[in-house]
Amino acid sequence: MNRQCLKIADKQTDVACRGFTLLEVLIAVSIFAIGILAIAGLQIRSVNLTSAARMQSEATTVAVDVMERLMSLPYEHPELDGVNGVQQRQVGVYTAFWQVSDDTPISWCKTINVWVTANNPHARPVRINFIRGAEL
Repeated sequence: MNRQCLKIADKQTDVACRGFTLLEVLIAVSIFAIGILAIAGLQIRSVNLTSAARMQSEATTVAVDVMERLMSLPYEHPELDGVNGVQQRQVGVYTAFWQVSDDTPISWCKTINVWVTANNPHARPVRINFIRGAEL
C-alpha cells in the first residue's frame, strides 16, 4: 500500500486503495487458461504434422531408392519384366510395390510405377512413375 492509502485506510470510499476482487482475478485466470489451452492445442497439432512430414519424407526416400535400384538393372532383367505383375519389397516399416508395363507408352519403353505404404494408418502412400527406354 502506498502512503496515501495508509492515511485513509479507514475510509471505504477510496477506490484506488482497494485490491482486486475475486471476480476480476477469476476473469484474468480464465483468459490466461484459454490462451494456454490454445497454445497446447497448436503444439499437439505441430507434433502430429511434423510426424506426418517425417513419414512422408522417409516413404519418398524408400520410393526413390527402389526406383534407382530398378533403373540400374539391365533392360531385360527379370524384375523389369512386365509379366511378373506387382512385386514388393519390405524396407523397415515401409512396403514398396512396383509394377512394370512393357511397351508403354511406346514400343521399346517400360513404364515403372513404384508406390510405398507404411504400416501406420496415418501415413500417406507415395507414388513415383518413370519411363525407361531400351539401351542402344
